[in-house]
Amino acid sequence: MKKILIFLVLGLCICCKSIKTTTYFSTCRLYGKSEVTLKLNLDKSFIYNFRYNDKEIVGKWKMKSDTLILTSDIWSESIDSLSPKIKASDIYGVDKYLIKGNKLFIINKLGRSEDCYLKSK
Repeated sequence: MKKILIFLVLGLCICCKSIKTTTYFSTCRLYGKSEVTLKLNLDKSFIYNFRYNDKEIVGKWKMKSDTLILTSDIWSESIDSLSPKIKASDIYGVDKYLIKGNKLFIINKLGRSEDCYLKSK
């Protein structure tokens, strides 16, 4: 019975690819500080903090294969071109990240960016 339970637990751990609920920091720097931080919560919510924007961006996250998809109601609203940046990608309504280990690479309309990425500590 113990062996069956151990195999079941190991099988679930191996089969389920999940992202750690943690905080990710941008490798791009603005005035010596991380440009953006992303906190993923266990309840599938997230909090974006951009260095030059006082308002936290909140929304929901989900996984699709090796891609992290972030959605927020604020990204569907009309945004003034002079407003501070409130998302990382140029895709309307969502931010998408390719997951590679403890790194998140932003996905744009023309592909992924490897210049700057988010990394967990």
